[in-house]
Amino acid sequence: MKRRSTVRDKSRYRPTRISLLAVRVCLSGCIMPVAVHASSESSAAFAPSRHEVVVGGAERLTVLTGFLTGRSVADLAAVHVDRDGDRRLRVLSFADGDWSTAAEATLRSEVSFVDVAGIDGRDRLIAYGGGRLTWFDPESATERVLVAVQSDFRASERGEVLHVDMTRDLNGDGLDDLVLVHGHGFQVLVQMAGGSFADPVTVGPTAGLDRVYGADGYKYRPWDEGGRVHEMDYDLDGRTDLVFWNRDHFAVHLQDESGLFSAKASTTFTTAIPFDSDQIASLAAPGGIRSRRMDHMPEGESTGRVLDSLTDMNGDGVTDLVVFSLKGSSLWKMHSSYEVYFGAPGPAGGVEFSTDAGALIESQGIIAGVDRYDFDGDGQIDVMLTSFHPTVFSAIRVLVMSILTGAGSFDLEVFRMEDGRYGDRPNAVREIRPRTPRKTGERAFWPAVRLGDVNGDERSDLVVARNRKRLDVHLGVPGPALFANKPQRIMIPVPEDEEYTWLADLNRDGKQDVLMHHASTAAPHRLTVLMSR
Repeated sequence: MKRRSTVRDKSRYRPTRISLLAVRVCLSGCIMPVAVHASSESSAAFAPSRHEVVVGGAERLTVLTGFLTGRSVADLAAVHVDRDGDRRLRVLSFADGDWSTAAEATLRSEVSFVDVAGIDGRDRLIAYGGGRLTWFDPESATERVLVAVQSDFRASERGEVLHVDMTRDLNGDGLDDLVLVHGHGFQVLVQMAGGSFADPVTVGPTAGLDRVYGADGYKYRPWDEGGRVHEMDYDLDGRTDLVFWNRDHFAVHLQDESGLFSAKASTTFTTAIPFDSDQIASLAAPGGIRSRRMDHMPEGESTGRVLDSLTDMNGDGVTDLVVFSLKGSSLWKMHSSYEVYFGAPGPAGGVEFSTDAGALIESQGIIAGVDRYDFDGDGQIDVMLTSFHPTVFSAIRVLVMSILTGAGSFDLEVFRMEDGRYGDRPNAVREIRPRTPRKTGERAFWPAVRLGDVNGDERSDLVVARNRKRLDVHLGVPGPALFANKPQRIMIPVPEDEEYTWLADLNRDGKQDVLMHHASTAAPHRLTVLMSR
């Protein structure tokens, strides 16, 4: 299998689409040491070098990473719209210990979003606009035509070029395929030998709620966060197929032996497992509870069951079906469940799902987010909930904290799957503290939570923004506890918006590096890089 060169954000292994409550209520850089307070436990420490890079001056600016110039350390690409409306691109390459400008160009005026894709063995910055994709050639500082394709992903109304994740290896050949939003589904283009692409195949339903992507404009992941197309091996031939829910049945685009997907749905199947919708947004404001009382609580019960994913959760090679269920009459009386219905080969071919949940996580609190990740590398998918459990005492505690510090409190609860089951209690619990503005001009702070191996021991580590001045690294440890008891503390300015912190392996050493984009309307944008050494 061909090795990918593209820098990937591996902080989230298999993100779900659940995000129910929006509670978020110098041209060269310099290198400096990082102030680290290490944990006393035995895991190898995270000891990065710190780089501060000025990436440009603009009200809104998008930063991407990729091996665009073929160097051993990833390049930085900064894209913004200037005062004249021009789409300006600046590529910074790593040399002599830091990043500096290697190429600058003006992109087409119709460019609305960009990404980095591995094409024919090289990372390329790709740009969409006007019904076509182009790739940027840093040697000639020009755009070159890649493929003609239509996307109706809405352009930003805030004067910016968005970073939209357009790449995914759908057929398992190690090459980046293209997935572009179109209608309520996607245009899928499979990469062929030599960097060419097959004709677009339209996959997905033709009706439903308006798309909800769960991002505020920095980076969008439509396939993961707003998409309704699932990857599963339906016919059990060892090849991934593309599946979506279409009103009352699943439609399947089978993959053939050449790695292409059928232009039209090849087959369909149904399930006896009940759910109301395949769109998590339907739980945000169900039709019967849209009116609000004077105390802002919903009228009537909020009840719904939503298809969350089709994923092999227990590592047996057969796809399982996951449903998220929500029931409650107010934010103080909510019950959530995460139900896994295991799949098995059906007697007539294809996959059939058990009608009884084989693995279950239940919560009496408010679930703000769910992420899936194989923390211990055993092939079974573990689950991390971001939750708040309201009681009289917890409400008083949160109120006092909010008054004194502006901070709230949520729990990160990690449930490890063992022998196909989740425990009644989480294996690990960590606290995060969002903060509301306490003075004029201050923004709300929602902590970034990222997952990846930052110290190279092949265990998953948990990186959490504790506050605006501290990053906590919870190093992975063997055993059911999953993480060290005490975090490694890094005293460093942290972006207020979680989307501006991400992980990527910048120097191909197998360790995830930390990137933090400090946006500003009054000063040039800065990128802080904590790179392993």
